[in-house]
Amino acid sequence: MLFLGHLVIGLVLGFILYELFQDKNIIVFCAIGSVLPDVIDKPLGYIIFNSTLSNGKIFFHSLLILLLFFIAGLIVWRWYRSRAFLWVTVGILSHQIVDGMWVYPTSWFYPLYGPFPSGAPRPGYIEQVYLNEISSPTEWIFLVAIIAILLILVVNMSRRKAVLESDPLIATNRHDLTAGLVGIGVFILALSVVIIYLVEPLSTL
Repeated sequence: MLFLGHLVIGLVLGFILYELFQDKNIIVFCAIGSVLPDVIDKPLGYIIFNSTLSNGKIFFHSLLILLLFFIAGLIVWRWYRSRAFLWVTVGILSHQIVDGMWVYPTSWFYPLYGPFPSGAPRPGYIEQVYLNEISSPTEWIFLVAIIAILLILVVNMSRRKAVLESDPLIATNRHDLTAGLVGIGVFILALSVVIIYLVEPLSTL
């Protein structure tokens, strides 16, 4: 999947978790985690090690990195009471699931099955990525979804500031709004996954 597809899923996950845990930082960290594997692995695999490796699903697409982030998240939470690394881990996990990493067991279970598989060198990778982004219909759909999610967040946060918890009616309306926004988030997430697998076959992710 391309960049915006992963980003919109990370934002939706962060949005849902934000509604549940009332911490807006979750959105940022889930979004970062959802794109981190491609931000790290693709420059490494297709630019730095293009002539020898030429593989965009390497370290950050493996369960090893996921486990290390999870352990780091537990340590940070234990000592600093911050869940930042745990939310990044959630984003990374969503990326690996949507990429269908079980289809690439050598990379996903690295280093159990040996070194990462290598592919044919891909010259002009940066130009290719740019062309893929602007020519993919799914990326434009996801861009609209991202804008919609951000607008929903702005409206929701502004509504929260105006809510008086002492008023039972306002509190009830707030809970109804939260439930509705979570429902919208789940719908966008499900729709995103359907679009991904209908328009972009698993083998092309």
